[in-house]
Amino acid sequence: MKPGIFTILILLLLMGCELFTPRESEPPIGISDPYAWRPPTSPEIVLENLSNAFPAQKLNYHLDVLSHDLGSGVSFLFIPDQGVASSQPGIFDNWGYTEEESFITKLFQTLNGDGLQRLDWQIDRLSPTGDQYEIIADYQLTMSYLEGNALLPNKVSGQATLTLVQNADLLYEISTWQDLKSDTLSCWTDLKTLVQ
Repeated sequence: MKPGIFTILILLLLMGCELFTPRESEPPIGISDPYAWRPPTSPEIVLENLSNAFPAQKLNYHLDVLSHDLGSGVSFLFIPDQGVASSQPGIFDNWGYTEEESFITKLFQTLNGDGLQRLDWQIDRLSPTGDQYEIIADYQLTMSYLEGNALLPNKVSGQATLTLVQNADLLYEISTWQDLKSDTLSCWTDLKTLVQ
């Protein structure tokens, strides 16, 4: 066999082994998920994780920043807007972690996966109080829903006063969330009454 023919046969054999077939592309190095969970080592990251829960549609991003340590006795408490709560007697008597988990699970089940959900925070005050932090922040939540959820508001806004504590891992968690309706739009308290 001539050397030229032998070389051609080897090349044809290698091409049959997909040696020259392009491989699957990989994500670019250094580009990360903009909605990735971050360990809440500062109060600001708590708000960031809450915000990222909505576009990422990850329940745990929301729930993992709420206190739920039965051993230490620190567990999440939601204090509703009093005007809204007075028209809904009994709903918010003991709104803790379990009720919040049920609410956020039901809410996420109504959200349209193709729509962009967005939660924005505007911090008015961030101050240490002993071994805790208090955040007073205005929020605006924009959502789109699956068909059949026309009664739910597309925009929710108000003011939250959050008390943050550190857990055993020195990560910040929300122990108390106090809601305040600030205009004619629905607030978190309104949303909870509609979803619960």
